[in-house]
Amino acid sequence: MQDVNTMTYTLKRASLSLAAATLSALALAGCGSGNIIPVPTQIQGMALHGTVHGGQQPVFGATIQLYAVGTSGYGSAATPLIASTVKTLADGSFSINSAYTCPSASAQVYLTATQGNPGFTNNPNLAMMAALGSCGNLSSSTFIFMDEVTTVGSVWALSPFMTGPANIGSTAANSTGIANAFLDVNTLVNIAAGVAPGPALPAGATVPSDEINTLADILAACINSSGGIAGSGTNCGTLFSAANPGGTLGTAPADTITAAMNIAQNPALNITSLFRLVQPSPPFQPVLSTQPNDFTIAVNFTGGNLSAPSALASDASGNVWTANAGGNTVTELSHAGSVLSGSGYVNSLNTPSAIAVDASGGVWVANKGNNTVSKFTIAGTAAAAPYSGGGLNGPTGIAFDSFGNAWISNSGNASITEINSTGTTLSSYTPAGASTPLGIAVSPH
Repeated sequence: MQDVNTMTYTLKRASLSLAAATLSALALAGCGSGNIIPVPTQIQGMALHGTVHGGQQPVFGATIQLYAVGTSGYGSAATPLIASTVKTLADGSFSINSAYTCPSASAQVYLTATQGNPGFTNNPNLAMMAALGSCGNLSSSTFIFMDEVTTVGSVWALSPFMTGPANIGSTAANSTGIANAFLDVNTLVNIAAGVAPGPALPAGATVPSDEINTLADILAACINSSGGIAGSGTNCGTLFSAANPGGTLGTAPADTITAAMNIAQNPALNITSLFRLVQPSPPFQPVLSTQPNDFTIAVNFTGGNLSAPSALASDASGNVWTANAGGNTVTELSHAGSVLSGSGYVNSLNTPSAIAVDASGGVWVANKGNNTVSKFTIAGTAAAAPYSGGGLNGPTGIAFDSFGNAWISNSGNASITEINSTGTTLSSYTPAGASTPLGIAVSPH
């Protein structure tokens, strides 16, 4: 958070925070060995159609595949749903009949297009994608425009769950996290039109379309060519060499989806080399006028009575809670950025400086201005009167241990206060050498 009345967060970080929050909540809740796990009901897939473009040119002969995300872990193998071969026609169009089955209505699915002729010859390194969301929401009227823009939006939103084009997944326990990441795609880009921003962008939010276009143009430099390998001196070779966190020829990517994933996961890597791939008359405009510091894609939110936001946290549903030091309120936004808190939640807040969500969904806020800690329910109402005493003095950080106790760092007296879930002080420490502590974390060990 940088501006007085603006909240900024990256999709990558938000997705990771959500994953951690969800997994933590489920782990602490526990489950009995006698629980019956329902088996998802498979459903017949719907006919789909769309087109594949590299830059502004149709891609002929690209292979289309529809995947359902993996559920055995982060980056687990996705399941291909199309048994037959589907390729794009000369105009880039493709059709998928209903001869596929969704693992369940809620299964998250995405399309890829690999290889094909973008107007030169077959490009073996061409790979693009479009994240579609819940399989049960697809219909025969669903149209997909797959290009470099949809690839950027899909990869950047899903990168915390990716290890490759055919390896996108999460644990079964964090289905909410990956579903929210698919929703993020529709905030960034329009899958039906191949442009940025997306139709789900809420009022008061902005997406860096010029940065998305720039990244799309970087991919287009390789996609609209005959291909190449790292070190070859071609546009693909330059892309694969730059988007290579491993640094050796053996670790270099060989397709544009993997290259995009590496950039999303390492946004400060080889910026100059990547930025130089943008052609003088790029297919996607407007573009960044100058080289950025990194290629993190951030969504900016305003409204919701944001006022000098000082800290944020996400709950198990993916909603984002923001402490407003300037307005002495808490703003709650949906994962997509819609305001849920009206004029803001209040509970004797005074210069709130930290916020955290416990495993039960309680929202805790440290009030630096009056040496207290306020607690809200997940609905935004006051759970209790603000907690005080116990050495609280300029509290600036909150973290929870596996017992649900809150540990609070006090910048005013260089101490740490431990409070249980009902607000009773359990202990107070003054660590040797501590001086104006601003944050705190609990080791999982």
